[in-house]
Amino acid sequence: MDFRSLLADFPSGVEKDLLIGEVIKSESHFNTLLQLALHEKEPVAWRASWILDGSDEKKSGLARKYIPKIVRALPGLESKGTLRSLLRLLARHDIPEEEQGLLIDLCFSYLVSEFYPVAVKAHAMQIIYNHVLLYPELKGEFITVIEDQAKNNSVGFKARGNILIKQMEKL
Repeated sequence: MDFRSLLADFPSGVEKDLLIGEVIKSESHFNTLLQLALHEKEPVAWRASWILDGSDEKKSGLARKYIPKIVRALPGLESKGTLRSLLRLLARHDIPEEEQGLLIDLCFSYLVSEFYPVAVKAHAMQIIYNHVLLYPELKGEFITVIEDQAKNNSVGFKARGNILIKQMEKL
């Protein structure tokens, strides 16, 4: 299947569902799309990551064995759309211990940067929150960053941050 050609045009909802169905049937399709997401230019890269995220959401655990590769590729990604979709995917998974430090550091850097859109920051917040559950010592720093960054971000950032702060207060 030539995913590059299929993703050159923006897939409709029906086409997206068909592509997800094909990816779910074949691990090699998942790997092909991951290569496109990590190495192609826009718009193919973010569209491939969008299909990857949808595929993993529909068939839970599909991306599990690729998690280390995805985490290690994040620093080199130029596409904010690709980053958004891959962070959304990662937020649903347990991250291998050897990749957690890099991922947490990256997510904190996304939160404090003006360069990243709120959707990237929202998924980064969720990933950090997931790790606060494992490492409660992160809670204070995380709350401080959310409160500090709320001044410079959108209403969506503030709303998501407030929800997570309230959840952490219950811990």
